[in-house]
Amino acid sequence: MKLKGKKAFITGATSGIGLAIARRFFEEGATIAINGRNAEKLETINREYFANKALEVVADISKVEDIASAYELLEREFSQLDIVVVNAGAYQLKPFTKTTEQDFDNMFALNVKGAFFTMQYSAPLLREGASVISISSVGALHANWNQAPYNASKAAISSLTKSFACGLTHKKIRANTISPGVTETEIWDKVDYREQVNQVAKDGIPLGRKGSVEEVASAALFLASDDSAFMTTSDLMMDGGVTYINDPKDWGHKQ
Repeated sequence: MKLKGKKAFITGATSGIGLAIARRFFEEGATIAINGRNAEKLETINREYFANKALEVVADISKVEDIASAYELLEREFSQLDIVVVNAGAYQLKPFTKTTEQDFDNMFALNVKGAFFTMQYSAPLLREGASVISISSVGALHANWNQAPYNASKAAISSLTKSFACGLTHKKIRANTISPGVTETEIWDKVDYREQVNQVAKDGIPLGRKGSVEEVASAALFLASDDSAFMTTSDLMMDGGVTYINDPKDWGHKQ
């Protein structure tokens, strides 16, 4: 077990990537704290996946007062932390010219302000050699008319994580990001263009498919464990090659 004896806090852990990471860490022996905004949903997740052994941290990560309260609970229950996963986030698909001020503010409140203060408040609790993992996106490197605030917020997360790492090297604390591309999560069950997304993934991603939350969880396990002890300010891109293999003529080309 790679995380035996470790204490981990995962934000946005009731679904998708966050839940997959929490499950993987738990399987690898970590004592985990799971965060979500809905207490009832947290209880259900804890019962179904963690045999009621996870610490439930009810907090809206877009609100600094909630983050502060969350860390007060973590300090009381865990004393220190070995791993923090900055995952809670929002996504919206909306044209640049149709995005409202409220849309913009909501996106940055959770994705940027929430990430910043999740990292800031973690600092006093981080044990020497701890690992902080932020979930960014390949969108941080891409331009997109229909998700401009989202992409900008993820670029901010990547930058903030690197800056956070700068001040904690004296404690051997590492901070890295994972940047998934299109990943199979519950979000695609709620849209009426799911088949279009599947076709775009097949035709537009060099490896021919969407990623899975389990694959992202495996990357998080690597960054949380001693296997990545010499890595900080790094970014693991999990996009099936879409960012840098951008000419379909080159896909599968053989000399």
